[in-house]
Amino acid sequence: MELLKLSKFKLNLRALITEVRQLRQREHSASDQLHLLTLKQKQTEEESSRKLKELQSELALSNEAQQKLERKVSCLQNDNALLENKQKELKETVNSLLQSREKFVKVYKDSTCEMKRSIESRDRKIAVLSEKINAHLSLIDSIEKEAFSVKQVVDNAQHVLSEKDEVGIGWFKDQSGQGFDI
Repeated sequence: MELLKLSKFKLNLRALITEVRQLRQREHSASDQLHLLTLKQKQTEEESSRKLKELQSELALSNEAQQKLERKVSCLQNDNALLENKQKELKETVNSLLQSREKFVKVYKDSTCEMKRSIESRDRKIAVLSEKINAHLSLIDSIEKEAFSVKQVVDNAQHVLSEKDEVGIGWFKDQSGQGFDI
């Protein structure tokens, strides 16, 4: 019995040793797997960390680019607002210029009509004055001719008078020489 017990014990011991070996192999295998998994996890963590850094870098670049774009959009919006204001001012200026032009054209037309009427009236007055001047000149010419005729008549009369005076003086001289007292 002891032998049996011993043999059972050996068998149990062998079974236990086998089981321990198997457990060690499993443990070793599990340890290797754990080591591999740990390495894999470290690699994954390193890769994840690297990817995370790359993504953070890309995110930072993306944020920076977005901020630049937002600044550009803001500048463009400001420029657009300024351009809209300038366009509005230009439209107002153009409308003002068009109104000024229309007023100028109206005033110009009115003044040209007025000037035309004034010129026509002046031309009529000049024509009337010209006729009056021609009539006066013609009158002056006829007066000058009459004055010349009257002067000739007066000159002739004075000449005749002076001849008569001379004849009368001569006759008186003749008569005084004959003894007549006057």
